[in-house]
Amino acid sequence: MPKKLTQEEYKQRVYDCVGDKYTVISEYKGKDLPVTFHCNIHNIDFSVSASCFMRGKENIRGICPECSQDKKREKQIKLKCDYCGKVFYRAPSKMNSKSGLVFCCREHKDAATKVQSGERFNSIRPSHYGNGLANYRDKAFSKFPHKCAVCGYDEDERILQVHHKDENHNNNDISNLVILCPNCH
Repeated sequence: MPKKLTQEEYKQRVYDCVGDKYTVISEYKGKDLPVTFHCNIHNIDFSVSASCFMRGKENIRGICPECSQDKKREKQIKLKCDYCGKVFYRAPSKMNSKSGLVFCCREHKDAATKVQSGERFNSIRPSHYGNGLANYRDKAFSKFPHKCAVCGYDEDERILQVHHKDENHNNNDISNLVILCPNCH
């Protein structure tokens, strides 16, 4: 059975693996028990199993959470959300924007496609939105009562939708349009 390392032997082993990047704070009591370290780069304390530094420099398994994030970010691209301006990171394999616009979350992409978000996002709107105004919606609401043509729902006209009868979003003729609630649509 191998002998248990002393505190000094363990500190030396950690130093051999990571240099002065981490400092051992708590006492080493065995390889399966947690040890607290101080990250000298990010100035934070963290705990990992003592065995994380037992396999040598190439096989370190426990590192500072901030160092772990830095390591991930080395492989990622730094981006700025075109909707809110927030800086975020994304893996190169996830860079598939046809429009060239990037968003930090799905909510911001969806918000940018809405008509009210302005001309800046015209390139990602569905083609049937036209020049940034939903002309067919305005046309239908000016001609028909503001209620569902099937069930008669009229409590909140903001959720009413305009349906193209022939499913062709380029055919915005008034005879091709009908106002429906989301359930009937």
